[in-house]
Amino acid sequence: MKDLLKKAKQIKLYSVKIRRELHACAELGFEEYKTSKVIQRELKKLGIPFKIAAKTGVVALIKGAYAGKVIAVRADMDALPIKEETGLPFASGHKGIMHACGHDVHMACVLSLAKLLSEMKKELKGSVKLIFQPHEEMGKFNLDGAKKMIEDGVMKAPVPEAVIGLHVHPPLKTGAIELNYGKIYANADVFEIKVKGSGGHGSAPEETIDPVIAAAAIIMNLQSIVSRNVSPFFSAVISITMLKAGETTNVIPPEVLMLGTVRTLDNDTKKLVKRRMQNIISSTAKAFGATAGFNYIDGYPYFSNNSALAGLIEKAAAKIIGKNNVYISTQPSMGGENFGHFAKLAPGCYFNLGVADKKKKKPLKLHNSKFDIDENALYWGTAILAQACFDFLDKK
Repeated sequence: MKDLLKKAKQIKLYSVKIRRELHACAELGFEEYKTSKVIQRELKKLGIPFKIAAKTGVVALIKGAYAGKVIAVRADMDALPIKEETGLPFASGHKGIMHACGHDVHMACVLSLAKLLSEMKKELKGSVKLIFQPHEEMGKFNLDGAKKMIEDGVMKAPVPEAVIGLHVHPPLKTGAIELNYGKIYANADVFEIKVKGSGGHGSAPEETIDPVIAAAAIIMNLQSIVSRNVSPFFSAVISITMLKAGETTNVIPPEVLMLGTVRTLDNDTKKLVKRRMQNIISSTAKAFGATAGFNYIDGYPYFSNNSALAGLIEKAAAKIIGKNNVYISTQPSMGGENFGHFAKLAPGCYFNLGVADKKKKKPLKLHNSKFDIDENALYWGTAILAQACFDFLDKK
């Protein structure tokens, strides 16, 4: 019987060291050059062949002693444009950029998995493909690290028969995971609205077509889509997240720019929301004498965990952390994850890893400038991934 937890604990110092080095060199999407070099360096040390994909991404393959199936394990690489305020000795060395979403942990777990499996090749009945993917965080239109990795062939030669991944989950205690058998993440789309009017002096609004007033009405009217057009049995979110208008106090600007996101859990609702947004934006602007341009961009697709793979991971995790520490959720997230692109090409399963420090009363939220984890979570995550890989490859 393989004692994978024991082996993962034995390399804890390695896991922590790598996580801290990756945390310190936090980089934004498609700019993960230092991060990529760390990953490449470690794979070279382990004698694992790899290729570069999607500019900064890395794909590696661990071949076992026996021919068999192929399973892929994915880790995202990028950080967020957040000024770190943790005070940690290994805090980000890049000003205004921080691993506030735990991608340093994901990479450390998968590199630790690589180290563990490279020492157990004789017991491996098949191959494990490691996918280190750039640009998971949404932020720039039409930039998607998962799509680019797929375009560069990472899901081919060899073709994986399953793909798994994990994400840190600060509400959950270290030594536990959360797993969902159904829908897990939403369609995550973005949009741009430009409202054009006719600017003028702030003291004489009657001589202008005020795009600010039109934009305000558009913002309020868009919220009626969720409350009055989407069935209460389905889910949707429409959020304006950026609003830019004017430069000073006494000038009504000629234009307003708005950016935002739409989240839906099925494609029919997505189509409905998109159609209603177009109608409301154009008609509301017209009512104020203004015009409005609307650009809707498809983002990350919604996805559901493959039930058979979820069952395998549930059993694998139970071997490592005990079945009482495997929490089954039925609530999907309205968050977005471009892991869904991989899950379209092979059965996929994504689970949440508990990282909450039991000594702290209140866990810090993701995307927080002071976010940190209990580093014991590293060996739990590594062991669960390893067990899932072995169980999948051992199963006929």
